[in-house]
Amino acid sequence: MDNVTIVVSGSKLEQWNSRLAMVLLPNTIMLFIYIVLGLLGNLAVIYIYKFRFRQSSDDRFFIPYLAGIDAMACVICSSANLIINFNTVLYTNAILCKSFFMLSQFSGSSSALMLTIISVQRFRRICRPFKPKMTLRNKRLSVFCALLVVFLASVPSLFTTGIAPITNTRLNVTGYVCASVEVMGSNIFPFVYNLVVLTICVGNLFVLCTLYVMIGKTIYGRIKYRKGVKTTAMFELSSSDGLNESCMRKTSTISVTKSSAILSSSHRKSCRKMKMAGNRLSIMFLVITVVYIICFLPTLIVIVWDSLDRNVWLMKSNLEIVSFRSAYSLYIINNIVNPIIYGFFDKALRKEMIAWLSKIC
Repeated sequence: MDNVTIVVSGSKLEQWNSRLAMVLLPNTIMLFIYIVLGLLGNLAVIYIYKFRFRQSSDDRFFIPYLAGIDAMACVICSSANLIINFNTVLYTNAILCKSFFMLSQFSGSSSALMLTIISVQRFRRICRPFKPKMTLRNKRLSVFCALLVVFLASVPSLFTTGIAPITNTRLNVTGYVCASVEVMGSNIFPFVYNLVVLTICVGNLFVLCTLYVMIGKTIYGRIKYRKGVKTTAMFELSSSDGLNESCMRKTSTISVTKSSAILSSSHRKSCRKMKMAGNRLSIMFLVITVVYIICFLPTLIVIVWDSLDRNVWLMKSNLEIVSFRSAYSLYIINNIVNPIIYGFFDKALRKEMIAWLSKIC
């Protein structure tokens, strides 16, 4: 009798899992697309910045590192979600569950913290231009420290995550999911850890928003000031047209003055172009951060919702289940669109990318 019950129960569980896998097929297809697009885009960015740019730029230092982390996040996070989609209620491998959860948290958090480091660097460069800049050594050290801190912060998830039972009252069957579990028979440690992680995520979002608001205000103020100076200069030039004759000097003096003026004008134009390029890169990183926030917030809401009740989405309609899982993996889009944002704002990257693709094709 017991054997018959187990077979029937196992059959019901497999049917339940198969139905959920079919329901989640649209999300599964999207996850495969995430992997392909994320790898192609970010690896192309790394290649262009590392091997096709003749000289390294101070402003672009963090981009290859961010692209590498984004490529890693696309593969790891998408793969973790694919395993869940195929084994929604048949997730019985605890080692796989713990490993992928930790690696997903590490790669996703690394990308977020890298954006924070970039925002600090842009803030110092734009809002505090006369203070010492970050040296190459400090930049490399900041990347290493960020990865180390995120790794150490992700290690506890190996203990707070595992295989948890979930019961379908309609089918009268118990499945198994990869979720938060008790530690030493208590939910206190997982609750505290998840609360700390949540607080850090919200705090990171606040820091990013604050820094980029200040950067945006500074850039806007400079643009407004330049427009005012340009208008004033044009007015003064038009007003002094009638005094040209009285301002004439000897030919040699005029020649020297013109030469100096040309050099001065050329220098000013060069400086202006560099400042505009720096501002454009700051705006680029601002857009990347905004996209990150937009993509991450729905995921954050769903994670909190799921942590309160792991049964919350399994008993819903098909559309609600797909929507829930899609929101859970929405943050991966941020890692995919970054190369597109690089190409839109960075003219040098766009030029090199077109030249490279034209040679390949």
